[in-house]
Amino acid sequence: MNRKFAKLATAALLAGAVAAPQAAFAAAPAPILHNDNTTGNAGDWYHGATPPNVDYNKPVVLFVQGLHSNYGTWVRSDGSGFYDAAYNAGFRTAFVQLKDADGGGGNMWTNGPILANVIQKVKAHYGVSKINIVAHSKGGIDTNAALIHYGAASSVNVVHQVATPNKGSEIADLAYGSWTWWLGALLGQQDDAVYSLQTSYMANFRAQSDGSSANGLTRTYMSAGTGDDGIFSATWTAHPFLPDEDDGAVAYYSAVGHPHGVFSFKDNGTERLSHGNMVLGAKTWKYVQPKLTTASFAAVAPGTTAGKADLLIPELKTVSEESSKILRGGAVNGQVTDSFQLESKLGGVTVDVMTAQEGTTVKLVSPSGAEYLPVKQAGQPEGGLFEKATHNLFQIANPEKGEWKVLLEGEQDGYFLAAHLEGGVKANVKANQKVLSKSAKTVDVTVGLQGSKVVLGKAGAKLVRATEKGKVQKLANVDIRVDAQGQALATIAAPTEPGVYNLSFDVIGVNEKGEEFTRSVNYNFAVTDEFGKL
Repeated sequence: MNRKFAKLATAALLAGAVAAPQAAFAAAPAPILHNDNTTGNAGDWYHGATPPNVDYNKPVVLFVQGLHSNYGTWVRSDGSGFYDAAYNAGFRTAFVQLKDADGGGGNMWTNGPILANVIQKVKAHYGVSKINIVAHSKGGIDTNAALIHYGAASSVNVVHQVATPNKGSEIADLAYGSWTWWLGALLGQQDDAVYSLQTSYMANFRAQSDGSSANGLTRTYMSAGTGDDGIFSATWTAHPFLPDEDDGAVAYYSAVGHPHGVFSFKDNGTERLSHGNMVLGAKTWKYVQPKLTTASFAAVAPGTTAGKADLLIPELKTVSEESSKILRGGAVNGQVTDSFQLESKLGGVTVDVMTAQEGTTVKLVSPSGAEYLPVKQAGQPEGGLFEKATHNLFQIANPEKGEWKVLLEGEQDGYFLAAHLEGGVKANVKANQKVLSKSAKTVDVTVGLQGSKVVLGKAGAKLVRATEKGKVQKLANVDIRVDAQGQALATIAAPTEPGVYNLSFDVIGVNEKGEEFTRSVNYNFAVTDEFGKL
C-alpha cells in the first residue's frame, strides 16, 4: 500500500505530529507485589490500590503483558497508563508477570499455565468467582491458552485483546528465514516466544484451540492499530513486512483473527496508533472500558463444533500470499557486496539494511555508479522484533533500472537487507497448505509475477528448520524450475520431523519491456505429529 512508502517529506511531517503521551488521569499509587517466585519474576503478580471511588459492581481486571515485556506495560509514571485509567474509573486491578518478564520470552505453553494459576490467586485475593482480562499483543495468545488448555475459561467473563497477533506475525517468520537468522541470532531475539508467533505455528495453535467448547465460556473482544511511532522508528520500518494495514508489529487481519472474537475498535477514531501506543490509557481506554463494565454475561456459543482441543488436526487448504519485497542477508566479517535488480518506472524504493553493530558501514550504489549514504537509526525502545538492530535507511524516488549494489564493512556482524517497492510487479505465492500433517508427501510452492514471466529461480531455494531455542538448521538447497506459463515451481519432499520451516528464494522476472527484476519469497509452513502438535 502506498502509505507504507510515503515520500520523505510527507513522512517527516507525520513524524512531527506524533506527540508524547499526555497524562489523562490522576496517577495511581504503586501496585503491591506478591513475590510468589523468589528466584525470578515469572509467576509473580501485583494487586492495584483500591480506588477511593471503587465500584464493587465492576469486575476485577487482570492485565496481561505482551512479548518481551512485563507489568510495566500497564503501570506508567506519567498518568498515561491503563492502570491509572482503571484506577480513576473505580476498577480493582491486578497485573501478572510471565516468562517474558525474566528476559527473553515464553510461548503459550509456558505462559498459559502460569497465567491460569495467577487467575486463581487474583480471584481469591479479591473474593470473586470470576474476573475480566485486558491483554496486550502476545498476552492475548497466552490468555487464550490459559482459558482453553489450562482450565481457566470458567474463571474469566471477558477478555479484551489489544493488538493481539491471533494469526501470528510475518515478522516472526522472517526471524527464522535463511536471509535473516544471522541478525536475529546476533540480537538475541530468537526464543520460544518469537518461534511461537510464526504464522504457521499460530495456524496450528488455532486448530488446536478453536474447536473447544471452552470458547463459549468467555467473550473475547479484539482491537487493532494501523500506525507507527514516526519516520525511521522500529514500527515504521516494520510496515512493509506486514500485509495491508498494521501497527508496526501485527497486521490488521491477524489482530482481528480470533474466530470467536468480537470486533471492538480500530485505532482511536482520530489517529493511527502504533503497537505500543495501543496500550496508552490516554489514547484507548475509553474504547476498552465499556466492554469491561459488566460483571457477567450470557455464554456465547462457539462458531465451530466443539471437540477435544488437543487432538484437532488442522484443515489442509490452499494458501495464497503476495510479495513485493527483495530480501538479502548474511554474515559481515570484513567487506561484503550484495546486489538486486530493479525495473524502470518504480515510484520509489525504500531500502532498510539492518545490522547488529552500529559501527558497520553501509553504502548503496546505483547502476550508474551514484553513491548513497544512509540515515542511521540505532536500537529503539518502542518495540518490534528488530528494535535492537541498527537500521541503515535509504529512500530513493524514481530509482534507476538495473543492478543496485549494497556495500558493507564490519566485523563479527550480520545484516538483513529489505527493499520495499512503490509500484512494480507483485509476486503471487501459492502453496498446497500452511500446516501439513506428518503423512503429507510434498510441499508445493508456485510463484507467478503479475503481467510478467519468471525466467530464473536464482541460486536455488533454501529450506531451513527453525527451533524453539533460537537455532536455524539448514536442510537443503531446493531447485526451482520454470514452467511454460512463466511461473516458478518448487516441489520438495515434506519434512518428516514436526516443526516450523521456512523456504526462501529469489525469482528473476522479465517484464513486457524486457527488463529483468528481482522478487524474494519467504514461505513459512509447519509439519505436525499424528496428534496435530509441533
